[in-house]
Amino acid sequence: MHLHTSLRRRTPGGIVRQLAAELPDGATLGGLLGVLDIKPKGLLLVVNGRTAEPSLVLEEGDEVHLIPALSGG
Repeated sequence: MHLHTSLRRRTPGGIVRQLAAELPDGATLGGLLGVLDIKPKGLLLVVNGRTAEPSLVLEEGDEVHLIPALSGG
């Protein structure tokens, strides 16, 4: 899983941009967000290069990108 911009995690070893997660069979993207304590509102959820909904059931080897919406003015 790739964490973009403000979702990156600061740790004593440096900034973490990628995480690996082991989930039970049938786990959804929304369930993964819950485990990470990340709210899906304002995020672009991308799985294997395609936008996805929180209800998507994840498969082993899926590549997940969590991209915060940006705004400016």
